[in-house]
Amino acid sequence: MSYFDLFFGWMFNVDPKALVLALSAIGAGFAMIAGIGPGIGQGYAAGKAAEAAGANPEGSKSATIVMLLGAAVAETSGIFSLVIAIIMLFANPLVSKEGIGIVLAASALGAGLAMIAGIGPGIGQGYAAGKAAEVTGKNPNVQGTAIRTMLIGQAVTQTSGIFALVIGLLLLFANPFIAREGVSIVLGACGIGAGTAMIAGIGPGIGQGYAAGKATEAAGKRPKLQGAILRTMLLGQAVAQTTGIYALIISLLLMFVQVF
Repeated sequence: MSYFDLFFGWMFNVDPKALVLALSAIGAGFAMIAGIGPGIGQGYAAGKAAEAAGANPEGSKSATIVMLLGAAVAETSGIFSLVIAIIMLFANPLVSKEGIGIVLAASALGAGLAMIAGIGPGIGQGYAAGKAAEVTGKNPNVQGTAIRTMLIGQAVTQTSGIFALVIGLLLLFANPFIAREGVSIVLGACGIGAGTAMIAGIGPGIGQGYAAGKATEAAGKRPKLQGAILRTMLLGQAVAQTTGIYALIISLLLMFVQVF
């Protein structure tokens, strides 16, 4: 008998509740990997604000205000991941669900993996915040224009993080595998695959944030062209999100369609 057979034989015979709790703990740890993004993004924003304050002390207050606002938004993916991790540790609905332990446990792991996507939005939103702080520090009169452009761009940048959050919540609270028929190990693999697919959201998050940052910089320099700049930014961000949407489709197919 191979180690593979021994391992899965053990998983099928262990207490289902213990298995769910064990993989939920690992899933909670995976979810917090998303904190990499906000840490990098907020650090970039703070650095740009400090640079702007040094270059133009008169604009330091405006740069700091914009930086703090943008950094607060950049923290959202970290908060999403923290919420999922806390749910899995203290209010895990899968623990009390009736079903095959390996399937429920794999779903918990998938929920944690999905939240890793938050790395992208955290970096992207922080970049946008940094560019907004930079342009505002140079010219405090464009603070309103910079903030509006930054917030719109940051909102779109967060879409891949929201997609991941939706998948994570579905796996925890509306788990489709409980009512599905099929080989338990295949269903469990689908749960892990559904979460893993969402990691693709890192790319769109960073790309959309770059577009938001450059648009904010441009709007700060040419406030009268803000409308045209916003349209171009939103069009580019929509295109950048396509791979995140592909990942979402695959994740939903794995969860709700009998593909195997």
